[in-house]
Amino acid sequence: MPKGLQIFKQTDLLRAIKAFQKLGLPITGAEIHRDGKIVVMTGKVSEDTMANTNPWDEVLDHDYRH
Repeated sequence: MPKGLQIFKQTDLLRAIKAFQKLGLPITGAEIHRDGKIVVMTGKVSEDTMANTNPWDEVLDHDYRH
């Protein structure tokens, strides 16, 4: 089954996340729209959000910071 047209690459998202992290902004989420638009959400992480974390979040967060 073909994957279809990819408007963005993984490196595009990683670059955006790293740019926000360099500014010291905590990343709370990201969206990738069909047209290739990348939205990075920042802000304070609430205790409710922390309760809903996935064990892989810490692993992936560590990978993105390096």
